[in-house]
Amino acid sequence: MKFWHKNSLTIEAAKKFNVTILAFPMNTVIEDNAAKMSTGHLVIGEQKNKEKYFEFVKKQPKYSNVEIEGDFVLYEYHSPVKESHLQMYFTPDIMFIKPVTVKPDGYEYIEFGSWKKEAITKMMKKVKKWLKIADFSIRREKVTDIYLPHLMPKLTDKQKTVVSIAYQQGYYDYPKKTNIEKLAKTMKVSPSTFQEHLRKAEEKLMPFLLENTLGR
Repeated sequence: MKFWHKNSLTIEAAKKFNVTILAFPMNTVIEDNAAKMSTGHLVIGEQKNKEKYFEFVKKQPKYSNVEIEGDFVLYEYHSPVKESHLQMYFTPDIMFIKPVTVKPDGYEYIEFGSWKKEAITKMMKKVKKWLKIADFSIRREKVTDIYLPHLMPKLTDKQKTVVSIAYQQGYYDYPKKTNIEKLAKTMKVSPSTFQEHLRKAEEKLMPFLLENTLGR
């Protein structure tokens, strides 16, 4: 599903700071018409933009228990139930297949599943009342890929930066939307330096990807 909604702090921040956010909803507690939702965000983008995003998060009065480690931030979001939030509508019947992706284009992208189709259709009837859905599809299939960020290999700060920028600016798209020379200018380094950091990052990432998709 591709969607947006008013008053989304995450969408606002992704657009403002030009970052992509992988959001991991964790749990929701609703008491006395108020909701507390724990969420983790893995932030992708230029280092200066990520730092601005983390400062934004720390200043939000609706966020508490903010913990930042590297490119990951964990926090608790407080909201009146009447404001509505997608996380409030997820029941035990719904499974998050991948993180919610929030892009600088102003949209959120989510992929979820259930053993029961009716659980999804029931949830969608509720969220359509306040979400602006740009695209939605439902299909029956086996789950073949689950996103497991804690298994990702550890990259240096420079390696994380270059691979994040390359991904965000479309270097891995087909056809490519950018090239090494343009990416290097973004970081104010030489093309050979950028390519070297990217090559080292890919050397760490490729074995992980192959082992987890093709098997050892």
